[in-house]
Amino acid sequence: MPLRDLKSYTAIDIAPDGQAQSDTFEAPHDTAAARRAQFAAEGELLQLWREARLVGAWRRTGARTFEREPF
Repeated sequence: MPLRDLKSYTAIDIAPDGQAQSDTFEAPHDTAAARRAQFAAEGELLQLWREARLVGAWRRTGARTFEREPF
């Protein structure tokens, strides 16, 4: 896939104590970005943004599983 087709995303990984870490990366589409963000997440809550648009928010339900949060 050509680089110009990649979109910029920011994942915000929120720990139980409220500490947040952000990770900016590129992906071809929202689904690929969500998979990557969830795989890399270490906290309890996760938000995924594409520019100023919230793509999704998830709460950890297991060691490697997340449940989508309404937004």
